[in-house]
Amino acid sequence: LLHNSHPQQAATIALRILQHLFAIFSSPSSPQHWDAQARDELLNNLQHHIQRFRQCLPANGLLLQGHGPRNLLLSINKYFTTIQEFLHTHNHSACAWDHVRLQARACFQHLHDLARTTR
Repeated sequence: LLHNSHPQQAATIALRILQHLFAIFSSPSSPQHWDAQARDELLNNLQHHIQRFRQCLPANGLLLQGHGPRNLLLSINKYFTTIQEFLHTHNHSACAWDHVRLQARACFQHLHDLARTTR
């Protein structure tokens, strides 16, 4: 998914990942011991990048036909659904959130590569 060379498709993938990350970290179940200012800054940055990637897409925001697998977005949705289920299964424990934080870090590293594709 993350080695996509089509700029519009890369922007769509990045946008979907950012939207899911925003949903996870803006959840009321996020750890209360996290630094509130840092969390707010993260959410503001995510929102900023969501807006940036929305500008890269056509008005309908859909992937172009014939460019890559048809289930790209479904795969991304499934990945983040699994993360949400993991949090729920582990009662949103600090350990579960640490796992999610590591998954998010990997996503941010891959987003960097996708962002270079959209330029």
